[in-house]
Parts: sequence; C-alpha cells; structure tokens
Amino acid sequence: MTARRHHYVPQCYLRGFVAEREKPELFVINTEKRQSFLAAPANVATKRDFNRIDVDGHPPDALENAFSGFETKLDRALRQIVSARSIKSEKDRVMLFNLIGLMATKNPRLRENFRVFREHIERVFMDLVTSTPELWASHVRRAQKDGYLAASTDTDYEKMRKFVERSEFRVETTTSQHLHMELRTFDKILPLIFRRKWVLFRASPKSSGFVTSDHPMCLMWSDLALSGGFPPGLGRHKTQLLFPISNDLAMIGTFEGDHDDDDEIDADDLLVAQINGSIILHSMRQIYARDSEFLYMFQHNSSVMRGATLLDDQCFSRPFD
Repeated sequence: MTARRHHYVPQCYLRGFVAEREKPELFVINTEKRQSFLAAPANVATKRDFNRIDVDGHPPDALENAFSGFETKLDRALRQIVSARSIKSEKDRVMLFNLIGLMATKNPRLRENFRVFREHIERVFMDLVTSTPELWASHVRRAQKDGYLAASTDTDYEKMRKFVERSEFRVETTTSQHLHMELRTFDKILPLIFRRKWVLFRASPKSSGFVTSDHPMCLMWSDLALSGGFPPGLGRHKTQLLFPISNDLAMIGTFEGDHDDDDEIDADDLLVAQINGSIILHSMRQIYARDSEFLYMFQHNSSVMRGATLLDDQCFSRPFD
C-alpha cells in the first residue's frame, strides 16, 4: 500500500534530538497553536503526499522510496558523527551536507513561497489581458486557435473582468512541479554548502543541548547591519549557515573567516542558548527538543531562558485584546 504521510524532516535526523532512542519521544512546541506536547519523530514534520509523483511508468511513491534509501545511509552517518562528536569523516560529511541541501530546497515554506509567487504572476497577467475588451478578445481567439479553449466556453468579457477584479481564484502548483524545481535547485546549491568553512559546536553531554525545528536550515547575514535589506542567499558572502546536527552538536558554515575548516568549539550554556535562539527564530511552526529544559536566548532577553517559558516570550506571546 502506498504511504500517504511523508516526512519533510527525516525521522532518522529527528531521533538525534530525543532522550532515548529505544523509546524516541520529542518535546514539541507549536508556536502557531501556542501549545507544547510530547510526540514520536514519526508523528511530526509530515505532509500528505509531500513526495508523491505523477509520472508515467513510475509508481506514485517512487521518489519517497528513493528518499528512504538515502535516509538509511544518512542514519548511519549521523550516528557515527554523534558518536565521534566530529564532522571530519569525509564520507559522513557528504551525507550530512546532502541532508542540509534537501532541507534547504524541500520544505513547505519554500513551496508556499513559490506558489504565491506564481499566483502573483498569474494575477498580474490576468489583470493585463482583461484590461480592455479588445485585448481579451484577442487572447480568446488565440487560445481557441491553438486548441487550449473550446469554442463553447463562456468567454464573456464583463464576467471575466469582474472575476479578476474580485480575485476569485487561487493558483495551485502540483507536487510534481514542486519536486521538479526542488531537485534542480538542489543540484545547484549543494556545491555552495561544500565550499563553506565549517565550525562544529559541541554542547556538554550534561547540558540540555541544542534544539531543532521543522525548518532546521538557518541562513542569516553574518553582519547584523545587513539584515534589514535583501534576504541572504546560499551563495552570498558575509552569510552564515547554521544547522543543528543533534542534541549535542551544531555547526555553522561561512565563506569568510580566518578559522580552519572543521574547527571544533566546546559551547558553554550562553553559546548554546544563542544558537538555539537562532534555530527557533528560523522555524516554521514547531521546535523539537529533548525536553522542556533547553536553553535559548534572543536579542531582547537579558539572560538565558528555559524552553518551558518560550511561549510566554514576547516573540510568540499573543497581542493584548
């Protein structure tokens, strides 16, 4: 039977943030619904038919099955990285960088941004072609001639113009269209991940450690002065790419800096809290942690905060009635 619930954040990755792998359970904070709860990795970061394809000659779950094969290898690599507390193994590093590339290109936020962009283009186009009766009639004739529009179709100009002015339509993008764009983008951005100089941050095994989220790939400007302008891009200099690997490990990659690639830093509680703050702010809706005692710190916080208080923070608190 074809599985319909697909993970956009791999389960094997999420298991790196649980307290016990034998009984994997995550502490989840949903900032949109303002609730926290415990859940297995199998039950979070999922979307119905997220990887389903509609291609002649291939089953609908062909791509999902291919990703399952990748995740088997990824699981092995992540376990070895966590055990060694290092990303110096080239073989494991390749798998990790591929995971980051997938997280950068295959996520619901990016899909919705792409859909909204296409919808905007279509709305502008429809406004243009219905701007005058003559222009609309010209497009109708061409569409009928090319076989895209049946002669029996109602093409009344006044009806169409009112329809466009009321914006009574939503442009959808098929999953296959999303996947086609995502896989092409993945091939282009993967080298940009390999080119960065990476620093590994290691939390103390006795600490509450790092968190992750439903959008763990955190790209930001290195210089806060640049943050008010254009958004950062993976190929842009003066940017840093933060990625939590597990409860004990996180890493940041940059193009600049006088540090060596594969530098390793033992992170104190303050640094762990600051890194967690960035991860939380880049999430879509959910944050995943080992428990509610994780540390975080935003710019407006005067001290390190605990995860149990996150929903009361001004970043997520409800506006006053």
